Amino acid sequence: MKLIENHNQVVFAKRYLWQVIAIHLVTLGVAPFLFTWQAMLFAWVSLSLFAYSMGIFHHMYLTHDSFKTHKWIEYLGSLFGTLTWRGPFAGPVQYVAMHRVHHRYSDEEADPHTPTKGIFYALMGWFWNLPYGFSRYELYERHATDIAADPFHRFLDQHVDGLQLLWAIVCFGFGGSIGEAHGFDLLNGLRFVVYGVFVKSFLMIYLANLVDVINHTVGYRAYETHDHSTNSLLMFVVHLGGAISWHNNHHAHPSYFTVRKNWWEIDLHYAFLRTLGLFGLVWDIKVMDEYRREHTGAISSPA
Repeated sequence: MKLIENHNQVVFAKRYLWQVIAIHLVTLGVAPFLFTWQAMLFAWVSLSLFAYSMGIFHHMYLTHDSFKTHKWIEYLGSLFGTLTWRGPFAGPVQYVAMHRVHHRYSDEEADPHTPTKGIFYALMGWFWNLPYGFSRYELYERHATDIAADPFHRFLDQHVDGLQLLWAIVCFGFGGSIGEAHGFDLLNGLRFVVYGVFVKSFLMIYLANLVDVINHTVGYRAYETHDHSTNSLLMFVVHLGGAISWHNNHHAHPSYFTVRKNWWEIDLHYAFLRTLGLFGLVWDIKVMDEYRREHTGAISSPA
């Protein structure tokens, strides 16, 4: 059985097109008139929390099994990752399915978001131009059978928009309760919905999806791989210090949480995970540190 069927056939997914249009209209047409530094900080904190969760749990835990954790930590991280509202990449089952296909067919025709089909396509056009193999939900489940077997992950995956609505209610309640108006501040509640949902998602689309553009077109390569993956210092800054910035390293050794070949290839996600490990929340982190091994003789092993 092929991993993905009829990859050269494209299905128009209008749901994600309208989602992206709404995010852009509200962010560019409404948010500037409601701007406060407080709301912008809320958007940035929300973005950081949800993006870190997506990168650590959807990506490195659920997709690549690169560390171990408690089930409640797994579920909490998966929930936060789902709240990115990142088109077809938001829910855990769909994320894992697409990412596994991406690794297997990286920069080939069947890759769901390769820049070989165009920069805009890799940035967001693939949201609503899905390969036929991803046009029906049961096909996602085939590519991520292990994740789809978990009722909680299936629930998250099938209620992405509903969960975002609940998050909007949280934003509204929080913003309204800390506003300057006497009693509940309706305007500040609306402001926090705009920034906590739409501005957050706008930033998420561009900052997260840039990896599909930058890290498959420009940068340097530490390993010879079958694709065009690269490492990028610029993306290290954009991605808040995540190891995915060293994308070529990741594609060469995807089962490791962090891979380092040069001294500057720092991974703040790994530092965060090590901190959780101090409290017994995660363990058996898979690490490949060739730089450290070459300079100290230490071998790579779970941390």
